[in-house]
Amino acid sequence: MIPRPEDLIRVLPETIWCIFGVVMMLIQPMTRNRHVLSFFAILGTILGTSASIYAYQTVGTGSAFSSLIQFDSFSIFFHLLIGLVSILVVLGAGPYLERENLESAEFFALVLFATAGMGVLSSAQELLTAFIGLEMSSISSYVLAGYRRDTLKSSESAMKYFLLGSFATAFFLYGIALVYGVTGTTNLAQMANADTSGNLIKLGLALILIGLGFKVAAAPFQLWTPDVYEGAPTP
Repeated sequence: MIPRPEDLIRVLPETIWCIFGVVMMLIQPMTRNRHVLSFFAILGTILGTSASIYAYQTVGTGSAFSSLIQFDSFSIFFHLLIGLVSILVVLGAGPYLERENLESAEFFALVLFATAGMGVLSSAQELLTAFIGLEMSSISSYVLAGYRRDTLKSSESAMKYFLLGSFATAFFLYGIALVYGVTGTTNLAQMANADTSGNLIKLGLALILIGLGFKVAAAPFQLWTPDVYEGAPTP
């Protein structure tokens, strides 16, 4: 099935962020100039963030890809917020990477991929789409946490983050499986009409919340945070 033009426009921010993430990896062998790499990274983050405004002005709000994506005021707000944060991270990372003598291209590429994953998550109208967006962001974050490969604390940070993130992913997926078993769908809009009186769906939703709680370090699932933050690069 060929996507509609408006569907492609509604995922334009994520597309731009991913394209520039690939571009960062492709241009690394061609140049070691940190200013050139920073320029492309900043350009990608700004264009992706601006694409959210362009998509809203061009096609407005609505669903895309058979209701897998919902482009509305909620997702637009978080696209702009995530994009702004990514711009600040790229701007702040340049001097840090130069001081620590770390490669810039991979760092900026991972930031762009993580930003794209967060954009997918904020637009997800379906639980499996949310899972894909969450894992795009998480896998990039695991690598970023251990980006200082020669530092023991950084390696410890990445390992702890990866292991606990994997547990969180298992909780999240098992919760999705239980919710799907009860409702027969993973679409959030269709779940609104499901019977929520049973204990099984409550257990499924609880597991989903536990998985998300681990991911965002919400109490009481925040115990991994100090060790990971201690070893992760500051930006």
